[in-house]
Amino acid sequence: MTRILIVDDELQILELLDLSMTQYGFAVTTANSGPEAVQLLRSGRFDVVILDVLMSPWDGFETARHMRSLPGCPPIIFLSGVSGLAEQQRGLSLGAAFLSKPFRPSRLSEIIWQVLDEKTAL
Repeated sequence: MTRILIVDDELQILELLDLSMTQYGFAVTTANSGPEAVQLLRSGRFDVVILDVLMSPWDGFETARHMRSLPGCPPIIFLSGVSGLAEQQRGLSLGAAFLSKPFRPSRLSEIIWQVLDEKTAL
């Protein structure tokens, strides 16, 4: 089963993503901050990280930098309510996929499979 780590500081978003991605057959673990997510990544194995951009105390980009310093960091998909080109380019420069809110859960599922296919192709 594909294991995903979802990181968002808004509890309602975490619950919604957990429910919807579980219905798509993913094994979901959630974290409500960057530091918590990095700790989970250190202690567990995940296939994909879904990471909100606007969080505190670390934003998604800072969290991704911390994650990328760990061995075996999985692919990252950024979620953001800010759909500006600069945000997307910043996410892409970190080697991550980018999805703007609002989005359909089916679209997120498609992107998860795309990044997993890309990882396998490498």
